Amino acid sequence: MTQSRDSATYLIGEKMLRMTSLIYVGLLFFTANSAAENRAALEEAEKLSGEVISAMEGNQATLDSVHSIQATIRSLKMVSVDPIGSFRLIEKQRIRYDGSHFRKDQLETKFAGKRQYRGYARAVPVGKVDIHSVESHIDYIPPKNLVFVRPPRWDDRYKIRTNDMLRYQSARGATLEENILASAENGYYFTAKSEKVDGDDCILLRCDYADPDSTLKIWVVPSKGYCIKKVEDMSKGKISDEYITTLKKYPPGIWWFDSVQAEKTHGPQTIRSRYSVSSLTFNEPIDPEIFTLWDIGVSPDTKIRDEIQNTMYTLAIDDVKVSSRGFVIGLAILALIICAVLGILVKGGAVFRK
Repeated sequence: MTQSRDSATYLIGEKMLRMTSLIYVGLLFFTANSAAENRAALEEAEKLSGEVISAMEGNQATLDSVHSIQATIRSLKMVSVDPIGSFRLIEKQRIRYDGSHFRKDQLETKFAGKRQYRGYARAVPVGKVDIHSVESHIDYIPPKNLVFVRPPRWDDRYKIRTNDMLRYQSARGATLEENILASAENGYYFTAKSEKVDGDDCILLRCDYADPDSTLKIWVVPSKGYCIKKVEDMSKGKISDEYITTLKKYPPGIWWFDSVQAEKTHGPQTIRSRYSVSSLTFNEPIDPEIFTLWDIGVSPDTKIRDEIQNTMYTLAIDDVKVSSRGFVIGLAILALIICAVLGILVKGGAVFRK
């Protein structure tokens, strides 16, 4: 019996040794590839001036200091469509973001002005909720009493484009660091010079691209966390997308924008927007449940169209919450049982060895 136990122990040890060897080889391969990529990126970065690198690193340090955002913002969008006419759209939104989840609640939507050509308007209904994460995209549409659960589209660019709090501290759907390093890898290098904008002493970072013919200008303010003051995205000598911010220092000492004026042109349509921050807090804990289906506040008869599971059902909130809590409690009890059994086995093994 002792011999069979020793044989089993030997086989288990041999399997673990093989698995460890495979993992070690995989790690070496991954590390080698990562090191090669990092070396190539560093070689390109060395061609950048010290001023560009300082601006890039200072801006990234500010972004890295942000772990969560909770904000309420108001916007006034003036939309003109040549030659049809124009209208104004007033919106208010609540935003919550924890780095891997983003939720936007529509608090207000109102048309204003003489013309209301709604064919070009994206009027979001009050009460609409969008939740984006690495797990899924949840979209609640109140007028239809319908929730869509879709496959996730969560990547860095999508995350920035859907979140106005990040969009107006970035350019072309990427952070300053991503823009500078990606451009350098393709042989385009940002230059830097000092320039004043609205009384702020800025560093103007500029990159000219040949294919397609475009220029990206980004102004940052060194004294205000290297936050972005202004962006101009030009194509063939014409500005297609630009914005300018006023910057404010928020607790716990993070610089961010207080207001934004933006203009974007796409074909016959031009959108001029003014954003103002009603409230903004950084790095405060956010209950993870607000990023789930159960915290939207839908009625029990709400229909759920789950495109991930390819099913459609009616939600019973109370039942789901109870079953969810029961499931969590069950897991906790199971974990305690496993720990107890493992403790008995360990003690038993110690006695056996004695």
